[in-house]
Amino acid sequence: MNLLIERRIIFLRVFFLIIYFTAEVDCACNFGGDPSSHSDVIESCSSCQYIIPAYGSSCCGSLSRVKFWSSNYGLIDFQVWKETAPNVYELTHTFNYYVPEVNATLTVYTGNDILIEKNDVIGWYSSGDDIIPYSITTVDQNIQLSGVPGFSVGGTYTLNTPYITGRNYAIQFSVADSSKPYFTNLPQTVTVLDTVAIGTYVYTVSYSDPNAADIPYLTIQKNNAPEFTLNSATGEIYTGDVLNHGTYTVTIEITDPCGRSQQKNLIVTVINTPPEILNLPSSVDVSESIQHETLLYALTLRNETGSDTVTCSLNTTSPEGAPFLVKYISGTADFGVYSLASPNFDYDSNSSFEVVVDCTDSINTVSESLFVYLIKNSEPVVHNLPNVITISSSTSVGTIVFAVNSTDHENDQLTHSLNYCTKCPFTISQSGHIFLKTSIKDASKFSYNLYIVVSDKYGTVTDKLLTILVTGVNSVPVVSNLDQTVNVPKTVAVGTVIFTAIVSDADGDALSYQYEYGPVETMWKFSMDETTGKISVIEALDFGADIALYKFSFTVNDGKASAPKATLSIIVQSRNEPPEFAHQVYHVSRDEAKSGSKFADPGFVVSDPDAGDTWTYKIAGGDDYGRFSIDASTGILQFQTDYIVDKPESMQPSVVLIIAAVDTQGTSGTTTLSVNISDANNKTPYFPSNQYHVTVIYDVPVTSSVAYITALDDDFGPTYNQISYHIEPILDHQYFDIDGNALLTTAKSLRHFENGTKLLTLIKATDKGNRQSSVTVTVNVVPGTSNSFFDDPETVAWFAALMTLLVILLGAAVIGLYRYCKYGYVFSKRGLCTSCDGKKVHFEKGENYEKADTDRRDSRVSISEWSGDNGDVTMWMPSKFDSWNQRANARGLPAVVEL
Repeated sequence: MNLLIERRIIFLRVFFLIIYFTAEVDCACNFGGDPSSHSDVIESCSSCQYIIPAYGSSCCGSLSRVKFWSSNYGLIDFQVWKETAPNVYELTHTFNYYVPEVNATLTVYTGNDILIEKNDVIGWYSSGDDIIPYSITTVDQNIQLSGVPGFSVGGTYTLNTPYITGRNYAIQFSVADSSKPYFTNLPQTVTVLDTVAIGTYVYTVSYSDPNAADIPYLTIQKNNAPEFTLNSATGEIYTGDVLNHGTYTVTIEITDPCGRSQQKNLIVTVINTPPEILNLPSSVDVSESIQHETLLYALTLRNETGSDTVTCSLNTTSPEGAPFLVKYISGTADFGVYSLASPNFDYDSNSSFEVVVDCTDSINTVSESLFVYLIKNSEPVVHNLPNVITISSSTSVGTIVFAVNSTDHENDQLTHSLNYCTKCPFTISQSGHIFLKTSIKDASKFSYNLYIVVSDKYGTVTDKLLTILVTGVNSVPVVSNLDQTVNVPKTVAVGTVIFTAIVSDADGDALSYQYEYGPVETMWKFSMDETTGKISVIEALDFGADIALYKFSFTVNDGKASAPKATLSIIVQSRNEPPEFAHQVYHVSRDEAKSGSKFADPGFVVSDPDAGDTWTYKIAGGDDYGRFSIDASTGILQFQTDYIVDKPESMQPSVVLIIAAVDTQGTSGTTTLSVNISDANNKTPYFPSNQYHVTVIYDVPVTSSVAYITALDDDFGPTYNQISYHIEPILDHQYFDIDGNALLTTAKSLRHFENGTKLLTLIKATDKGNRQSSVTVTVNVVPGTSNSFFDDPETVAWFAALMTLLVILLGAAVIGLYRYCKYGYVFSKRGLCTSCDGKKVHFEKGENYEKADTDRRDSRVSISEWSGDNGDVTMWMPSKFDSWNQRANARGLPAVVEL
């Protein structure tokens, strides 16, 4: 029933709509003359333009029809004029119509696309004869413009001629009420973020009007919501201010030129943009030794809604109850993740944590995780040591001369101290600042080495060196080669230079000397040239007192400081004796090495009978090729060239050197130094080839030889060039073995590779010094050349035995056949004649006889039965003489008979 009612309602609505749009609409107003009360007065005018200011519209709407009386056929342009200024009219609309009938009232329906506004006036134009007649009246004001061509829409005309009065033209315009304009996409709801910028596009309003004439003149406006702006030309709505989270109602009104309007709402829902934690999830490493409340991670937040306040807090931790905190970073508006004071982290118990952080703007909340990983405590790091600095000798006491830049990864409290600095003029604070604690103005040292120790409560870094160079220090004069003792013969000539003192002053100051003599006679015997430092004899030593020892001393001063007293002790000797070695032979040894490498101290023990005499060492023999050198003062031997004994034909492992000790007078004593150079294991075994390829047949027996894979070692001697071999337990090692002679053999049967394959084995060679090298051997296992019966060694063995037996049997058969054919028997057996009383007899055969074979019971003996010419039968047994007798009978010799 309800469905039937709904269908009837729909039908009625459609019916009334059809009636509404097809029926003639009643006029809202009519303006112009009355076509029905016309007179046939027609203007004798061709191409005349008419404007009738008296025919003005009293309403606003759409031109629905034009009714007029036609007096002539022809084309007529109906016009709508608007007064834009006093006596100034603008043509706003025009349409033409061909008059098909005369002397009749005609009605032209124009549709709804011509807008008539209040006070618009009627006009028309015909290019031929006048069509619309008029009647005489006293009120109408009419404008007739003869001979004026038609106007175009937008054209204007100023009425500067008198009105033509007293005419009532038979034309009338009917105006229909226009419908309200309407929105085609309102009401509507749209969504925007609260972070959009001012001037952001939001929505475009679209609209229309049932009256086509109104559409070009529709206007829209926004009646509220100052947070938005409306472009009335395009209908586009934009943001005009900062938007807050919530709902805004924007009312839009559309108005047609007749003042009819409609209002609709656009609902704008502003969505809150949740805050963002831009740098989470993430991770941070934290030392397990951290003790204070420490900022571990600063959160980077973004809240595009500038008016919102975002706060962050700790949600939870894993494991639960871990010592962390989320709070404001001091002095900022940012939040950070902190570790609590004394968190008691223990890397071994729990090395990682998850910290879940919540951030909210009171509308939305986001959660992200920070993963905290513990690291074990590490030692302090000193960044600027070792180092060298320079300070002036005039530096004031208490001046900080250096700051140790040391850090601890865990930010532990660090302490600083100095090692080996009990008397040095510097000290260091706990914070690492090095101060000058005593004046160095008069110090004579040019440099100080400070050894800094840095510690945290877990570990210590020691002996980081800081070298402090001091400038402006007065260089005390230096006598570099005294105190010394020299031996001079008593007969030394006057003027002889017995010693040259080396005196220097780094500052180049002028030097002065003060002398001391002991005994006093020394001043008459010796003198020194202060320019050259040469000390010479100025008086004969054998003149005057017989003194054996003179001491010539002096002090040198640069005006600021004096060098220590320098003394030359002069021993007067009657005759110089050579130095003496305590032993005839000394021994040193070491491994072969590069040039400059030193031997151990040989321990030379040398004495000189001349008191106070000194000596130097030199190689006096045995070094024919200049391969050694000796320190003149210490006697320590070293290589003068790279010494390699791997080739003993060029460099011997044993060398005997003659070492001389030469005193100041050039007298020398010698000893023998036995030098042994051993081969160093500095050569690694190597294989002549980078890889080896060998081929074996798949059916070779186990332990068959494959190939020799020999390595070489260039080390000399039996110690390091002895090489052992083994196969690394990788690749196809299980199929092969290698002995000490580098012979590679098969360790397993290869028969299951009868179709061929490649096996790889890695052979390693090791010398006595455990130096190693390796090589890969590729063994190509190939099928046999044939599958013959004799390819199997076991088959060959039994076949050979069978063939031997067959040869033996064949030989026996041939021999038997030969004996049988020649002698008539095979085996020689004595036969006994039954009628001969056990004697074997030889029967002389006659010329005519027949032979018949008979078998005795003993089948092993062949017995021949003969029948002579007389029919007598004699038994004959072959004997070992039968062969001889046959030959003898042929030659006419007597037969041999065995009795």
